[in-house]
Amino acid sequence: MSESTNPAIPNHAEQQAQLDLLHSVLDSASTMPWHPYSPAATQYFDQLEQTVADELGDELEIASQWSKVSALATALWASSDDSLLTTLAQKFGDRMPQALLAQLTTQVQAVAQNGQTLMDQLVTAAQAVVTNVAVDDLQVVARPMAMAMRSGKADSIEAAVQSIRAVDWDELSEMEQAKLSLAIARYALAKLDAEA
Repeated sequence: MSESTNPAIPNHAEQQAQLDLLHSVLDSASTMPWHPYSPAATQYFDQLEQTVADELGDELEIASQWSKVSALATALWASSDDSLLTTLAQKFGDRMPQALLAQLTTQVQAVAQNGQTLMDQLVTAAQAVVTNVAVDDLQVVARPMAMAMRSGKADSIEAAVQSIRAVDWDELSEMEQAKLSLAIARYALAKLDAEA
């Protein structure tokens, strides 16, 4: 075997890696079956799945933990260029899932300068998050928010958010989700206006 030319990897580390590779190839006790449809492969994968399931717990717990990890990762990796998403995540991150908050932020940024009326901007932004709610229903809920925004009543956003139950997003009714989405969109549009 040739000596390592990379000064970052000492010769003994390279030899150890080669020995580990050789050992894993020659060790027949813990090999994965080569043919995925063989009975041995089925048994191997079933045993592997059972081991993972035993270690991780039930699917609901896994999904719950994954959503927490995903939300944390989204918040941590929000770039400094996307200060609106960061601001919304800090203010509303516990009220709306991070993925939906990111969709809403993207939509708000898209409609902020498109020349629509304020109410239409709110409705268009909220439609990205609450797809099952009719446009007419969104307009009815958005109208008072748009009027309050024009009159400069900033505390109406807080009042709208506080009027919605503080439970997980999935436990909210569709109309509560719509109202919360519209309130967050309204807050985001106000932030963009203030920054402009």
